[in-house]
Amino acid sequence: MAWTTAAEVLDAWIGDDAPDDSTKVDTWIGKAERLLRSKVPTLQARLAADPVVEPDLLGNVKDVVTGMVHRVFRNPEGVRQRQEGTGPFTGSVTYGGDQPGALWVTEHELALLVPAGDSTGAFTIDMIPSTSPFSDAYVSPLNAWELNE
Repeated sequence: MAWTTAAEVLDAWIGDDAPDDSTKVDTWIGKAERLLRSKVPTLQARLAADPVVEPDLLGNVKDVVTGMVHRVFRNPEGVRQRQEGTGPFTGSVTYGGDQPGALWVTEHELALLVPAGDSTGAFTIDMIPSTSPFSDAYVSPLNAWELNE
């Protein structure tokens, strides 16, 4: 089931060089959505949830898929840098990403799709026992000054 249509991808295109083959756009939409389902396994179930718990989720998915497909069509040859020169004038364009021209999702885009509360980040373990006076959970004994007499 496609969440994004070729018309939506083409409507969001900026510039005059929009792709004219909607079948090819649909093919890349399918690839992008499969990649998202593999990276966010709960995505399909969350989109199909009734009642809708995350009202912006479908819009975010469409935005992410559109961005992914745009990156592929903007640089289909996978060129890292393009440079042109005519006489004394030169210009260059450097494409971002680890794999220019490839289908990929940014960390920011992925964060839009990961459920709230899920974290793929680092965590810490407190190694100070709760009985230590250096612990945040430490509670001093009642009337501790009287125990020393």
